[in-house]
Amino acid sequence: MRYDLVVCVRCHASPALILDAVDAAMWSCDAKNTLVVCAVDGVKRIADGLKKVLSPDHVYCSDRKWGWGVGLYSLLIESIEYFETKFEFSHFVSIDYDTLFIRERGDQQLLSYLVDPDFGLYGHRQINNEHWRVKFEREKHEIEENVGSVPVKYVPGEGVQGGCMLLTRMLIDRLRTRGYFSGRMREPGKFTSIADDHLLPLFTRICGLDIGDMSQSICCRWKATEDPRGMEKKNIYVYHPTKIRPGQDGARVDIQIRNYFREIRGQAALEFH
Repeated sequence: MRYDLVVCVRCHASPALILDAVDAAMWSCDAKNTLVVCAVDGVKRIADGLKKVLSPDHVYCSDRKWGWGVGLYSLLIESIEYFETKFEFSHFVSIDYDTLFIRERGDQQLLSYLVDPDFGLYGHRQINNEHWRVKFEREKHEIEENVGSVPVKYVPGEGVQGGCMLLTRMLIDRLRTRGYFSGRMREPGKFTSIADDHLLPLFTRICGLDIGDMSQSICCRWKATEDPRGMEKKNIYVYHPTKIRPGQDGARVDIQIRNYFREIRGQAALEFH
């Protein structure tokens, strides 16, 4: 069976919360067109537990723990490769396990942005992040030694928030053709410390593709700046993060937020431990 979209939940801990993110995506998306899977960052016991609930083919576990940041690019590439051996699909969405689909037909909403073949990456776009701009300028020489000249169109610090990133089939195929799935490029952590969600836009530009902003439909930030409860009434389909709430009991608020959306989905509440 061929899918229009794969939604991949990247994770490393908290099985109940992972499965909550999976459930939210499954509730929102059409199972005939969209497949929901998990990519576990090197924690076999987590993967084994998920396989008991989901189909084993729907759970990938890396052989090593890549960790946060640039290593997540390597996990992304591995997971795309793995699921390509199991399923046929057009596009790939990577989300974190503290990302929730909060409205129905979320997959169709994301796919509605894909109207221009010159766009390869979509997400909640940030034009110029100062932190990552400084890192790029500091590491530019070594980056160019490995990837070649940086296109003029690239804006240093450009990114899409990693809580929800959509890679088109065009981008996936160009990354592979240009060698970004193999050799040294498979582990960019050997020559840069730029996190995946700011490194991938650079690679997208090198592949000659543009970057689309889906912030009218998704609300993804590094840290939560507002309560997401009620956002589903404002045409937001995907929200990140549930677990980071400045100045509050993060774990408890995470469960409260998840339970608000679980009630909408008709699911029993999670208990706070």
